[in-house]
Amino acid sequence: MAKTAVWAHRGASAYAPENTMEAFELARKMGADGIEIDVHFSRDKKLIVAHDETVDRCSSGSGRIVDKSYQELLELDFSNGKKGYRNVKVPLLEQVLDFIRESGMTLNIELKTGIVLYEGIEAAVAKMVHDFHVEDQLIYSSFNHYSLMLMRQADPASRIGLLYSEAMIDPALYAKRIGANALHPFYATLAVPGTMESAKKNGILVHPWTVDDEKTLKAMLQLQVEAVITNKPDVALRVRG
Repeated sequence: MAKTAVWAHRGASAYAPENTMEAFELARKMGADGIEIDVHFSRDKKLIVAHDETVDRCSSGSGRIVDKSYQELLELDFSNGKKGYRNVKVPLLEQVLDFIRESGMTLNIELKTGIVLYEGIEAAVAKMVHDFHVEDQLIYSSFNHYSLMLMRQADPASRIGLLYSEAMIDPALYAKRIGANALHPFYATLAVPGTMESAKKNGILVHPWTVDDEKTLKAMLQLQVEAVITNKPDVALRVRG
């Protein structure tokens, strides 16, 4: 049986500034199998890797990513108060794809289309992934499941995972009906009776988030999920053994 993979949530974000090359590099050094990132459009349609729709929480600036040019974003410090880091730059998706191609890691791209719709972002991401020839290392996720359908239109072979945070009735059946490959649930929802059994029965992969403490990590491993998404890849790898 394959080991549960460890995917670093926004990189090794417990220790390094989230969604930065520094956090991705640290995750690789720790031995993570993959990384999870979030993607937005800047004003000039650059694919920006950051979690929030605004830069307020994680940078020295304020305002929405969609209202700023890439050059304006580059002027901000994204070290996010992490000790030992300063003048950290926001990455472009192409930088991450280059890193993924070179490292061989899995990449989970979350399309941040829940608040700002970013028209055309799915096709732009699909084209860039194709240009870097890393399709086989990719899975896409989003809380906006319609956005994942648009990703499928842009790349019919793309693998998609349905993000959700509340308990659902048999999410694997829903995933199967719309042709999704995976569920990306908040880990606590996996306690709903029958969820894991239905996923296994229907061939749907399960990649819960965000699993940081040892007790919960052990529970996820016992459920035989295919991957855990964690801020602490070092802890997850130690628990996995």
